Amino acid sequence: MEEGGKTGQGGGLATRWQGLIALVSSATLYTVSFPPFNLPEAAYVFAVPLLLWALFGKPFKHESKALFAVGWISWIILLSWLRNCTDSLDLPLKGALGWSLTIALSGAMAIFWWAWGWLALRMTRHSRGQGLLCRLTILIGMSALWVVMEWVREFLLTGFPWLPLSASQWQRPLLMQIASVTGAKGISFVLIAFNFGLSYYLFILWNNRKASWLKRLSLEFYLALGFLFSAIGFGLQSSGAGRHGRIEGPRLGFVQPNTEVMAKWDPERVRENLETLKDLTTYATYLGADLVLWPEAPTPLPLKGNASMRQWVDDLAEEIQLPILAGNVAREGESNDPDRRWYNAVFAVDPVQGTNTETYYQKRHLVPFGEYVPMSGILPFIEKFVPIEGTFHEGTSPAPLSLEGRNYSFGRAGNLICYEDIFPALARQNVLAGANWHYVATNNAWFGEEAGAWQHAAHSVFRAVETRRPVVRCGNAGWSGWIDEFGHVRHTVLDNTGSIYFQGVDAVQLSRSAYWSGRQSLYVQFGDWFVGLCGGLLAVALILVRFSFAKPQAGDA
Repeated sequence: MEEGGKTGQGGGLATRWQGLIALVSSATLYTVSFPPFNLPEAAYVFAVPLLLWALFGKPFKHESKALFAVGWISWIILLSWLRNCTDSLDLPLKGALGWSLTIALSGAMAIFWWAWGWLALRMTRHSRGQGLLCRLTILIGMSALWVVMEWVREFLLTGFPWLPLSASQWQRPLLMQIASVTGAKGISFVLIAFNFGLSYYLFILWNNRKASWLKRLSLEFYLALGFLFSAIGFGLQSSGAGRHGRIEGPRLGFVQPNTEVMAKWDPERVRENLETLKDLTTYATYLGADLVLWPEAPTPLPLKGNASMRQWVDDLAEEIQLPILAGNVAREGESNDPDRRWYNAVFAVDPVQGTNTETYYQKRHLVPFGEYVPMSGILPFIEKFVPIEGTFHEGTSPAPLSLEGRNYSFGRAGNLICYEDIFPALARQNVLAGANWHYVATNNAWFGEEAGAWQHAAHSVFRAVETRRPVVRCGNAGWSGWIDEFGHVRHTVLDNTGSIYFQGVDAVQLSRSAYWSGRQSLYVQFGDWFVGLCGGLLAVALILVRFSFAKPQAGDA
C-alpha cells in the first residue's frame, strides 16, 4: 500500500471524511472511558479507528491539525468542570476566565495526545509494507512511548498527570493489581498494546480473508493478549492475599461541611461556619466514630499561628473525647513578620494533649495559581485564588502522623492534600517513611458538582494498589470514603439521593490487610523502574524502525 507521498497527501473529499471519522471516533472512545462516562472497555479499543486509518487509508491535508483538534475537544469535555474554579471570585468576566483556563489547560493536555497520535500514524503506516518483527517492534515501542509521556506529565509545567489511561480502569480491580509492581503506568502499557494488537489482527484478517487460516494468524494480537492475560492472572494471584484476613482499625467519622469556597473567609460568617463544623464533628460521636476526619482547611483561621483558633479546636476535641485528623492551615512566624510562611497542612489533634503543632504535615506539591503564582516576578498582575496575605510554601517531608485513641492504635497516617494523590511518588514516599495508611484531605467545591471529584477519586484507587496501603479521603463536599489495598472502593459517603455533594457526616469501619502489614510492594521498593524500562524499549524501537526497517519487505502480512 502507498504511504501517502505527494500524490496521496491531499486526498479526495471521501478520504478526508473517512480520516476525520476515524480521528473523531478515537477521541470519542478515549473520552467516554473516563468518569463521568465510566465506559472502561472503551480504553481497550479507543486507538483502533486511528490505527486502522493508518493501515488502510491515506494521509489527508491538515490531518495533523485535525488530530490535535479532536484531542483538544476531548480534553475540554473531560476538564469542563474546571471552568467553575472562578465562580466564587469577585472578578469581571469570571465565567469567560473560567472557560479560558479550561481551554488553555485542555490545549496543553492535547499536545501529548497529538504527539503520540502523530507518531502512531507515521509508525503504523511505515509498518504496512514490513514484516512481523517490525509490527511487534512498533506495538511495544508505541506502548512504551505512552508510558514515558505519562511520566513526563508528572513534571512538565509543575506537573499535571490528570487522567492517565490507567484511570479508566479505576472500577476494574482485577486488572489494576499489576500497579503494585509497575505502577499504574503498567496498566496503560497493557491497554495501548491491546489497541495495537487488535488493529494489526483486523488488518491481517482483511488482507488474508481468502487465504488459509495459517496466514490469518496474528502474533501481534497474541502478544497483546499475553500482556492482558498476564495482568489478569497476576490480579487473580494477588487477590489471594486477602485471605490472610484484615486488621481492624478505627471507625472513621467523615465530616463534610460543604462550605462555599469563599464563604469560609467571610468575617460575617465565621461564627456560622465554626458552629456548623462543631455540630457535624459532635454528631460523628453519635455514629460511633473513633477518629474524626476533617477535609482540607475547613476553618477560617490557621490552626497554627492563631492561638484562639487552636484553642477552639483543642476544646472541641476535649469535649467529644476523640482525636481529629484535621486538614488546616499553618502560619510559621508572627503576623507582623515579613518572612512568615504559610503551609497547607494536616494536624493530629489529641483530645487530652491538644494539637501537635510541632510535628504536622506540610503539603509538598502546591497548586499553581491556587496556592502560589509561578513566575510571579514576570506576571505580577496575576494573583492566587486563595485569599491569604502571604504565599504558601512547599513542605519537604512526608511526616506521617501517629494517632492513638481509646479503642485503637492504627499506626501512622501518610498524608496527601488536594491533588497530591495524583502523584504516585508522593504516596510512595509516605510508605517509605513508615505510613500504614494514606489520608487525603481535599476540597473539590471549587469545581462545582460535576465530574471533577469523581475523576479525582479515581487516582486514589491506584495509590492504594501501588503502595498496598488503604487510602481514606475526606472532601469538603465529596468524594469521601475509603479504598482498600486491592483497589476496592469499600465505602463512599453518599446522601439519601446517592449524591456525594452534600453537608453531612458518615462513619464506617476501616481495616487493613494482615498480609501487607509490614510489607512493601515492589513499586514502593523500586519506584518507577518500569518507566526506565519503557524508555529503553522506546529507544530500541525507534532505532530499529529508523535503520533496520527502512525499506519495505516483501509481503505485508
